[in-house]
Amino acid sequence: MLGLKRFAGLVLAIICLLTACFSVNALGKTYYIEELMMSIDIPEYMAVSTRATNPNMTEGIYLEASSSAPDLDIRVLMQKDEKTEEFFNLSLLSSSALDEYKNAILSNPEYSDCTEGEYGGVLFLDFTTYDTVGDITVYGRQSVTILNGMSIVIMSTSEGDALSSEEISLIREVVSSVKFDKILSNAPKVSFWQIFIPIIIVLAVLVLGFFVLSYFMSKKSKEEKRRRQKELERKRNYDVLSRAESNNHKPQSLGGYKTSDAFFEDAFDNVSKSEKPQNSVVKESKKAVKSTGYFFKNLKRELNKSKKNKKNAKKRVKPQDRKPRDYDVFSD
Repeated sequence: MLGLKRFAGLVLAIICLLTACFSVNALGKTYYIEELMMSIDIPEYMAVSTRATNPNMTEGIYLEASSSAPDLDIRVLMQKDEKTEEFFNLSLLSSSALDEYKNAILSNPEYSDCTEGEYGGVLFLDFTTYDTVGDITVYGRQSVTILNGMSIVIMSTSEGDALSSEEISLIREVVSSVKFDKILSNAPKVSFWQIFIPIIIVLAVLVLGFFVLSYFMSKKSKEEKRRRQKELERKRNYDVLSRAESNNHKPQSLGGYKTSDAFFEDAFDNVSKSEKPQNSVVKESKKAVKSTGYFFKNLKRELNKSKKNKKNAKKRVKPQDRKPRDYDVFSD
């Protein structure tokens, strides 16, 4: 009997636990807002209207939920402009940009007490709000995010009295139930031609650059080859010393003295390359020097011959100067 009571108590405890979990997790009915690609759970006892049920809903509002007990209104708003498209995703902002966005909202006197929260995998900023409409004081909470280039606000308000702990708990459950179908990337869409045309332009520039570089390199190579040929030709024309070494000797006269041609070669050996004349001038100069050497050599030979003839003439004895001899038949 005691065991049966214990088993029944265990079953009741499990039933209570499951009931408690169901009451916590099963908040109410789920509503899907197609324009925002977002779903949200609203308690069943609240009266809900969307654009599907109320086409004349105020611009910027996509869901309205109201209840008399507790006195609470919940709205889902969306705004899209250049600023939201620039930020695109609140979670991707840098810390400095996020602080700037917070301060811009907190600069309004109706907002205070900013805290950060993550709902449905998206960063939200939770603000406490306070406003007066005529003689009525309106207290509330706003959860703000920027996603897919849209500014999404889940606004909860209560007229007359500050939000109770029950109302704050209900607001948190509603906001925590938010889910998004798609989190888009802010990378710009690029078509095939936007990719293909720059690739073609880059390839064309590379090919053109290759041909231009090849042309100038070929031209430079030809100029270098031409310069080397000229240098080699100049060296062959002016390098007299190498020609003399290839002959292994220089011409000399019979007496061991250098001829005029040898003197000319020695003279050119002592002259620097920059002072040496052209090949044709060298040949003409050598011929002239050789001719001059031959002239003076012949002149010297003739002068020596003339002197020798004079000496021989002096040595000859005239007939009248001859001494008479015994065998001279002409003597008296």
